[in-house]
Amino acid sequence: MQNESKKGSSGWLRFVAAASVVLLIGLAWFSYQFYSQNSELQRSNTALQEKLNSTQGTLDKIVQEQSIVKDPNTTVVNMVGTKVAPKSSANVYWDSTSSNVYLVVKNMPKLPSDKQYQLWALIDGEKQPKDLGVFDATDDKIILKMKDTKKAQAFAITIEKTGGSPSPTLDSMQSLGKTLQSQ
Repeated sequence: MQNESKKGSSGWLRFVAAASVVLLIGLAWFSYQFYSQNSELQRSNTALQEKLNSTQGTLDKIVQEQSIVKDPNTTVVNMVGTKVAPKSSANVYWDSTSSNVYLVVKNMPKLPSDKQYQLWALIDGEKQPKDLGVFDATDDKIILKMKDTKKAQAFAITIEKTGGSPSPTLDSMQSLGKTLQSQ
């Protein structure tokens, strides 16, 4: 009888051991599945957060640009193409009270990597136009903050070597626009 009870308890222990191994394997599989799903959800959440941050940045830029464009102190200078580049065009948003200058490129072709566009302020009584900065014609920037100027009778855009030039290359003038101060 004792033999049978030992056999019965031994069979029962084997069953419990086998069930424990199956349960352990099952738990390991479920843990792996939950871990994989959690990792995927974290990657997805990170990607969505990056998109949200990018969209928020774009929205902030648009709101800032709208405030610049709608500011009553801002003068819009329409820059039209010259004989060298008749289709070139841009707008300068200039606040002469704060000296802020913003540029919106409308139609300027992309340049080779060794060239950049340069914005100039033409000021009566000064021999040398004032450098307002260089820029590239790219689609990712809607409005460009340029260097400030208090005075300007006109704005001009030329093509210069990368990094800009201390004086404009007039035969490469792409567009020109006169301000209300010049009229």
